[in-house]
Amino acid sequence: MANLFNFDDEFKLGIEAADIEHGRLVDMLNTTHNLLREGKREEARAYFNKTLSLYVHEHFTNEEAFLASIGFPGLEDHKKIHANFRKSFEELKPRIETADDAAFRQALSDTFVWIINHIGKTDKKYAKFYFEKQSA
Repeated sequence: MANLFNFDDEFKLGIEAADIEHGRLVDMLNTTHNLLREGKREEARAYFNKTLSLYVHEHFTNEEAFLASIGFPGLEDHKKIHANFRKSFEELKPRIETADDAAFRQALSDTFVWIINHIGKTDKKYAKFYFEKQSA
């Protein structure tokens, strides 16, 4: 079965811990997508709420700690971006749990767009800072 999203090199930062966590997020999104394609909507919804929504919080916490440890100057802005995504996610979660298909579709869409825009663009900024600092 084809995945919704391939975690290609263009999304990898070259920072092992971040790449592993980002890869896990993509795997969870792909698993949710494949359950939906198999017609297992309830299972997909439950999987999404139990795994991806919890892991997002864990990942953000880890990423923010890493950014603080390297002295990333954009840390506060990065935290705000994470907080906005968390807020949106938390607002959708109870609706997803009540079998609200529109909320579930919105959460899936938001997660997909998040991966492309945040990992593919925003996180690249801290990776660039990290590697420039390493070579200095």
